[in-house]
Amino acid sequence: MIEVFSTARQVREFYESFDNQLLPKAITIAEFESKAWIVPDAMQADDDTRAILMREAAAFENFEKLKIPREFMVFLQNSEYIFRFFEELAHEEAEIDALDLSDTYAEFSEHIAILKELLARYCALLEKNSLYDAITLPKTARLNNSYLSSLGDIRIHLEGYLSAFELKLLKEAEKFCDIYIVTPITAYNQKVKKWLENNGITTSLDTLAECCLNRSELIKETKLYGKTPKIFYQSFSSAVYESAFVFEKIEMMVNMGIEPENIAVVLPDESFAPFLREFDRLNNLNFAMGFSMKESLFFKRAEAVLKKYAQNGEIEHEERIKRLGIDEKIYVDLPKKITASDVQSKLQAFIKDNDPKEQTDIVKVELFLFKKFLGNMETLALHDALRLFLKRLQNRSLDDNRGGKVTVMGVLESRGAKYKGVIIVRFNDDIVPKRSNKDMFISSSVRARCGLPSMEDRENLQRFFYGRLINNASVVAISAVENEDKLPSRFLKTLEFERLGYDEKSYSDIIIKKASQVKNEPKSFRMEYDFFEKPLSSTALKTYLECSLKYFFRYIKRYEEPKRLKYDARDAGNFVHEVLRGVFAQPLDSAEQMRKKACEIANQIRSSYDTSVIWELEADIWLKKLESVFAKEMKRYEEGWRVFKLEEWFERNFEGARLVGKIDRIDIFSGKYLLFDYKTGRINTQKRLEKALEASDFQLEFYALLCEDLGEINTAFYDLNEAKFVEDNFFDEKKARLAEHLLELKGKKEYVFETSHDKKQCFFCPYKMLCGAQI
Repeated sequence: MIEVFSTARQVREFYESFDNQLLPKAITIAEFESKAWIVPDAMQADDDTRAILMREAAAFENFEKLKIPREFMVFLQNSEYIFRFFEELAHEEAEIDALDLSDTYAEFSEHIAILKELLARYCALLEKNSLYDAITLPKTARLNNSYLSSLGDIRIHLEGYLSAFELKLLKEAEKFCDIYIVTPITAYNQKVKKWLENNGITTSLDTLAECCLNRSELIKETKLYGKTPKIFYQSFSSAVYESAFVFEKIEMMVNMGIEPENIAVVLPDESFAPFLREFDRLNNLNFAMGFSMKESLFFKRAEAVLKKYAQNGEIEHEERIKRLGIDEKIYVDLPKKITASDVQSKLQAFIKDNDPKEQTDIVKVELFLFKKFLGNMETLALHDALRLFLKRLQNRSLDDNRGGKVTVMGVLESRGAKYKGVIIVRFNDDIVPKRSNKDMFISSSVRARCGLPSMEDRENLQRFFYGRLINNASVVAISAVENEDKLPSRFLKTLEFERLGYDEKSYSDIIIKKASQVKNEPKSFRMEYDFFEKPLSSTALKTYLECSLKYFFRYIKRYEEPKRLKYDARDAGNFVHEVLRGVFAQPLDSAEQMRKKACEIANQIRSSYDTSVIWELEADIWLKKLESVFAKEMKRYEEGWRVFKLEEWFERNFEGARLVGKIDRIDIFSGKYLLFDYKTGRINTQKRLEKALEASDFQLEFYALLCEDLGEINTAFYDLNEAKFVEDNFFDEKKARLAEHLLELKGKKEYVFETSHDKKQCFFCPYKMLCGAQI
C-alpha cells in the first residue's frame, strides 16, 4: 500500500517512525496528482511563460475596463489575481458562463465577458505553443492508467478538503486500485463529512475516520483528541515584543519538560520570520520555510541598483551602491536593450567571488533557466530583465541547516503536525483568517450558487488547521497586538484561554540584550544651528521634539526616507484628502451629490495612477465611510456653516520664526471660525495635563497660531471614521507650551543632535540604521 500525505514534512516524519525495517512507499498528494494525470504532446508552462502569454492574451480593447495596466512589470505583478481566479474555476469544474449575474454590481456581466474572452485567448496561446498549465489541465489531461495500475492500494491522509477535479481523480482511480481515506472529522471540515456521506459513508464528529471509497465502508473511528490543552494568551502594544514572547515561551515549555524537538512556532504571517531570526542568537530555531533568496547578497545588490535607477540622485541609494561594492558600469547599462545571449553575462556581474556557494549555485541555475525563457522573447531593457529575474529568484529559498531544534513553520506547513508545545504569534484579525484574493471578481453569494468555495468555507478550513494544531498540543501560547489600530483574531473567541499579564520592560530587555551585542555606538552631532533660518512647519517641530537626530538627518542633511511599499496606510489618507478637496471645492446641494462627486474624483484618480488591487479595496471602503461624513456636512450646511479656506498654505512671523503650514480646512459661521484637520487613523488626545505638555504633536495649536489674525477661532480634529469632531482636551495649555518651545529655539546657537531617549520612537524610524540606536 502506498501512503499519500499533504506535505513533504509528513512524509519525512512517516519514514522516521520506522526503525530497521522495510519501508513502505510514501509520497505527497501533489506528487501523486502530477503522476496520475498526463497531457499528451504538451509541456507544462513555467510561471514566467504563463505571465508573458497572459499579457499577450490581454492585448484587446475591452481589457482596460478591468483597471489592470498592461505595462510589462505592472502586469506581471497583478496577473496573480487573474491566474488564481481562472485556476479556481477550472479545478472546481465551474464554467465561467454559469456564473449567476443576479445581486452583483452594475458592470459585473461586462467584466465577466471580458474575463471570458481573456481566458479563451490565453488557452488558445497555450495550445498554439504546445503547453498546458493549472488552468487547462482539467480539460486537457487524461489518466495515466499505467501509473495507477502500478500503485496497488492507496491510503490518503487527508487534511482539509479536495477540489472537484481532485475528487474526480479519486473516482477514476477506484477503477485501478482500492482507495482508503484517513481524515479527521470536525465541525470545521463539514464538506469532507458531506462528501463521505454522498459516497455512502457516515462518520461522527471529533473522530479520526478511516474508510474505503471503493466499498463505501467505514473501517474504523478513533477519538480525535485527548486531554484539553492549556492555552495562554498574551497581548502587546507592538509586534516588536512578539519576538521576545517566542523565546520566553520556548524557555517556559522546556522548563515544563517538553523537548525542544516537540515545540513548534507557527507564523500566520511568514514575513515575520526574518525578524524572529534576528533574535535567534543561539540558533535554537529551525525555519521550515528556509531562508528567502531575497536575503542573498545577489538580490541585495541587484535591488540596490534598481532603486537607484528608479530614484536617481537620492543619497541613500548612492551610499548603498558604494557599501555593496557595485560597479557603476552596471548602472549605466540598465536602460540598454539586451538579448537572451547577453543576459547571463550582464546579471552575473552581481555575483562576487566571496559570496556563499549555496546562494551562488541557486542564482546560476536560475540564470540558466532565465536565459532559456528570454530566448522566446524579443529584446528587453536590462532593468526590466533584472526586475523579472528578481521576481523569479524571490520564490527560491535556502534550507536552514543550522541544526535548531525548535521548528518554525507557516500554517499550511503545519497540516497534520503534532507538537506538545505550540506557539502562535501575529494572531491578529487582519492576518487570521488569511484573506483570499480569489474573491476579487465574484461575490460570496455568487460563489455559493455556483458551488465555489465561499469565504466561510475558507475561514472554516483555517479554523480546521488551527484547531488540529492546538488540540493535538499539551501547551499552547498565543500572542497578538492589541491597540487602537489592531484587534486579536475572532478565532480567539472560540478558545478557552488564560490571559497573561506582562511587564513590557521585561520583554524590552530581551530585545535590547540582542541589540547590545552589535558594536554600533549611537551617533550624535554637535553644531551651531538656527531653526528660524528657514520656514518651520508643525511636522518639522514634531520631528525635533521626538528625536533631534531624526530632525538632523531629515531637515539638515536632507536624507530621503526609504521608499515605501506600493501601498500602505498613508495612501488611504492621501486618497481621502484628495477626494474631500474636490468635493468641497464648490457648494453641493445634497449628500447624494457629494457622494457622486466623490466617486467621480475617485475614478479620475484610478485612471491617472497605477493603483493596486489593495488600493482599490481601501478606496471603496473609504467611499462608503465618507457617506456618513457627507450626511453630517449637509446638516452643518443647513445650520449655516460654509467653507472659508480649503487646503490653503498659511504663513506667519512669530518671535523671528517664519511659521508655515497647509491647513486642511477652515469653516465660517456668523463670523466665527472652525479650523480642523482631517484624520483617517487613530486620534491621540491626551487625558492628563502632564502627558499633554510632554507631547511632541502640537498640530492644532500650531495651526491656530498661524491663523490668529482671523480673530476668534476654534480648532478640532475631524474623525472621518466616526464623522465627528474631536477637540484637543488641553488646547490652551498646549498652545502656551508651544510658544515656550518656539522661544527656546530662537537664535543661532549650539545644539547636540542625538538619539531619542524614548526608544519607542526608534522601532519604526527610517533612519535607525544610520544612527546606531540600540532598541
